[in-house]
Amino acid sequence: MRFNRPILRLIGLLAPILLLLAACGDTDSDSSAEPTEVPIVEVAGDAEAIKVGVLAIRSAVAANSQYGPIVEYLQQELDQSFELVPLGQEELFEQAELGAIDFFMANPLSSVQVQRLYDAEFLATLARNGTGSEFGGLIIVRPDSDIVELEDLRGRSVTCVAFETAAAGCNFQVLHLLEAGVSTDEFSDFTETPSQDNIVLAVLNGAVDAGFIRSGQLERMVRDGTIGSVDELRILDPFDDDHVHPHTTALYPEWPFAALPGADPELVEQVRSQLLSIPEGHEALVNANASGFVEPEDYGPLSDLVVTLKLRTWDADAG
Repeated sequence: MRFNRPILRLIGLLAPILLLLAACGDTDSDSSAEPTEVPIVEVAGDAEAIKVGVLAIRSAVAANSQYGPIVEYLQQELDQSFELVPLGQEELFEQAELGAIDFFMANPLSSVQVQRLYDAEFLATLARNGTGSEFGGLIIVRPDSDIVELEDLRGRSVTCVAFETAAAGCNFQVLHLLEAGVSTDEFSDFTETPSQDNIVLAVLNGAVDAGFIRSGQLERMVRDGTIGSVDELRILDPFDDDHVHPHTTALYPEWPFAALPGADPELVEQVRSQLLSIPEGHEALVNANASGFVEPEDYGPLSDLVVTLKLRTWDADAG
């Protein structure tokens, strides 16, 4: 694969500073982990390039590594200049409002919030290797914990990734508990721990009674050697289905690739077609841990979640 057009120019300009950011960022290697705030450096790119904003979970360098090959694929197939623009959480909203980006990729909760505000169109949903186009959240406790039912979380200490922006690292579980009649206000302590690795370790060492993480997190930590077995934790209220990874909450759709209203309609259709036709195993998908893109999943349940929990954009009209 040749990275010799705007993507390389962007990476070359960013590299000295972004390598430092990567070293200081969250060490969670899961490409679909929940967002933490990442300082983004403004760079004057190709003014004529089609701008694709990508939510930078751990660092701008990581965002380029994971999703740059997909942007490069679109550039090569459509013979147009594309540029990946790594964005922090707030920058994503700001750039969408300014019309400074044409397309974006972000976690589903952030994407739905942008859609509600700026009428974004979801073109395709990313399918991850082995897990497909859906994922869920877990509530984890120690195997020897006396927390057996969801109701037992009352009066206990709990930690999650981020109250407003984390999907499977917080808000999937908050809604699940609310539907079971348990409010997070009933916890003795409810804190934020941006790294899902650290949430797992905090539960293991007894620093907190329970933690919220995404499906697949425990399995990844076993592969990485961070924990010895998934059995070192117990999943509270496991969902009864045949999803590849156990989970507590309902399943929700993965990251969408979306177009903003300012994008050229003909180009939008071309991008949609190219995304849906990327063959499984293509090198553009490898770094994103993806098997391809599928037709957009139903993001309505996530929009409903935003309204029910009164998260950011809850009072905005859905796009």
